[in-house]
Amino acid sequence: MLILLLPPPWALADANRCYAIQDRDQRHYCLATAKSQKNRCYSIEDRDKRHLCLAETGNQKNRCYSIKDKDQRVLCLSRF
Repeated sequence: MLILLLPPPWALADANRCYAIQDRDQRHYCLATAKSQKNRCYSIEDRDKRHLCLAETGNQKNRCYSIKDKDQRVLCLSRF
């Protein structure tokens, strides 16, 4: 049962690549989504990107409606 709670090994390998991203918001987004760690989204300064991150990592479609940029909102909604 414990094995089901651990992320697959390839997910951690992909997350390691996130550290090479120079843009802080993009790096936090990458780490949050790659590791499924919603708490990392709160480090994202850009409001729309933060809501996108929270929607994806928390599987919360309603977060998409808080995104002001129309294209970002549509992108977010398309992931559900």
